[in-house]
Amino acid sequence: MNKERSKLSPWPYIRNNRVRTTVLIISLSVFMLMIYTVNYVIGGIGEPFYQSDVAPFDRQQIISSDLGMVRSDYATDEEYLMEAWKRARSACESIPRQDGVVDAKAFAWQDVPMNSVIGSTSVNCYLFEEAKDCEDYISHMDAKLVSGRMPEKAGEIVLEKRLINNHKNDNDLMKYMGTSYEVVGTVKSDYYLAFGIAQPGENDINELLLIEDGKNVDAWEAFKKSGYEASWVQNKTSSLRNHEESIGAMDTVQTLLTVVSGALLLICVSVVLSLHIMDRHNEWCLLHSIGFSTGEIYVMALKEILICVAISLVAGSILSFIAVFGLHTCLYEPIGVAIKLWRGDAIPRILAVFLVLIGVAQIPIFSGMRKIQTIDAIES
Repeated sequence: MNKERSKLSPWPYIRNNRVRTTVLIISLSVFMLMIYTVNYVIGGIGEPFYQSDVAPFDRQQIISSDLGMVRSDYATDEEYLMEAWKRARSACESIPRQDGVVDAKAFAWQDVPMNSVIGSTSVNCYLFEEAKDCEDYISHMDAKLVSGRMPEKAGEIVLEKRLINNHKNDNDLMKYMGTSYEVVGTVKSDYYLAFGIAQPGENDINELLLIEDGKNVDAWEAFKKSGYEASWVQNKTSSLRNHEESIGAMDTVQTLLTVVSGALLLICVSVVLSLHIMDRHNEWCLLHSIGFSTGEIYVMALKEILICVAISLVAGSILSFIAVFGLHTCLYEPIGVAIKLWRGDAIPRILAVFLVLIGVAQIPIFSGMRKIQTIDAIES
């Protein structure tokens, strides 16, 4: 009998009942596919906004200052702007190139709109004084010119190619900048970049501090060394705070949708799982009749479920990758929206739901164990 007991394994049933086990595995795989895809779609809504609004500030900070100027002290706007550019340029030159500071550039700015799957934002378009500033900036941001040319004169800008793709089906690309600017080149970058050379009339003049990648630079203190006071600074911390305030609720929505969709799918899969377990009743009675205990039968049944879950996780991973790659290629990439295919935050959610599923599976298994009888008992 001990020899027979050693052969009690989940594999014979899995091999000999391929249709039933395949149905269970497919159900579980589709279950994982749905959860991962929901997380991909919902989780990816805010990702382009992060890349445009937050990520560039790993390499830069914006400093705003009145530069000790009062508008009423100048007779004309032109006189005021000439002095503002002069002081901003002087301030940038006075900031020490140390403690993570690579360079500083005077700039004015405009905005370029960007659409995500849901919602929209605007990307800062940095407008420098001269062509060399543009060359320095593209080098600092590790971007590469892929078509056209770099800006050479006032009114010329270059854009990251995803921004151009983002508006290929509408006419909104230059709706904020108007006809006074012209796109002369396309760059490829990890960030949604927009920059060029300012028109003479641009009047929102600030300083762009270029910093070492990921360096924690105190722009307030750095700017003090220029002889002026900063009125405000935009850095990684403030950008991230603004980003979380604007779309932070999406994390709650993502979790809520995962729970709701997971619960609905869990009910469907639990029904399939219960039917799978109920079909095993006669076999379990036979095994019990030839001497196997209910404990041994339970371990075998649990192993069958765990094996099916493990296979489903592998198959579901493959299906999920195919699904999100298809969405990326057919939906997101054509409109210039970059979303990571690998959603690490979805994995704990999927595993948690599968653990709940395995826990729920214990109910019909235990129920089945209580109903096990020997053949003699059934016949009587």
